Amino acid sequence: MKILLIGNFAPPFEEENLQNITLYNRLLEDGNECSVINISKQPAKDPRFINPDGYTGYLLTLLRFAWKKDVIHFSTKGYLRVGLLKMMLSIFVAKLFRAKSVITFYSEFFSILGQMRSPFGGTQTLFTSFFLADRIIFADRDTYDVATMYRKRSNFELVPSFISIPEGPSEINTSLCVQLKDKKKVIVFTNIIHDSFVLEILREMLTGSSLNEDTAIVISLPGGPSPDLKKQIETAAGKMKDNLIFIEQDDVRSAFSAFSRADIVLRPLTCDGETFFEKFTVSLREILHEGSTALVPNGLVFIKEGNTAALCAHIITTLSYAETRPLSEIKSLGPYGKIRKIYG
Repeated sequence: MKILLIGNFAPPFEEENLQNITLYNRLLEDGNECSVINISKQPAKDPRFINPDGYTGYLLTLLRFAWKKDVIHFSTKGYLRVGLLKMMLSIFVAKLFRAKSVITFYSEFFSILGQMRSPFGGTQTLFTSFFLADRIIFADRDTYDVATMYRKRSNFELVPSFISIPEGPSEINTSLCVQLKDKKKVIVFTNIIHDSFVLEILREMLTGSSLNEDTAIVISLPGGPSPDLKKQIETAAGKMKDNLIFIEQDDVRSAFSAFSRADIVLRPLTCDGETFFEKFTVSLREILHEGSTALVPNGLVFIKEGNTAALCAHIITTLSYAETRPLSEIKSLGPYGKIRKIYG
């Protein structure tokens, strides 16, 4: 098949863009011909991924790469107006070129903002998109339920987020895998930035000293001021300093390696490569594992009201002591198999 993938393929890496890259790699392995348009605010570093310049550049790139495609698959978290307009445009172009249009909604926030869309423009955009798309995939039940407010269709699908862990040494950070191999629990903090709520929670977890000694804490830091930020975190860690593992947020090999062992992932809220509400919100994602696949079926959003970093840190520390539960809700076909079936 000839497939065009559109979405966030750029750093900082988290479950959304890692799944997009996973899907791209799996499709190539199965012998499909794939093109990629990156819609993130940040440019993708992989030379195979196209970074259009502006809305006009996106339109021209879309028309160029949609030609003679069998499937056009657009992925988004769905709470940016520009992103929704690009999504609707991809559906129109798919209709124009007689390609199958597939939409994926990853979202920790659509279940709230989706209900707050303006009736003049926002609601019509979603209604039109849901009506015209051939298939719409939702990564969580709440997003699925909110979408039914706009139009309940048989084209709705529920498929949890997933990340297939690469096996080749050129695709993963082998030294990081060795460091994490014997750890009982792994907590990953991605896209850490100054003055963010997620950084407050990290400091509370380190100073509280109630984490298990077999718990590894992987922290992805941005470039530029990261050495200073790293020093601050190490100072706060005290006796937990040896449990810290730092990686760069644009290192995809280290990101895949971290997710291959992660139990919990925390980060600021993001959409299409942009960070939002970083000073008072945090996304917490539970990671479950089945073979070489990491699945992200559940998550929480913490919203700060006063001095609540200690409370959030206590919740996460408690979760780190819990036993990993079985994947009873994941069917034998698997998320990737479901997407391939949707493609037809």
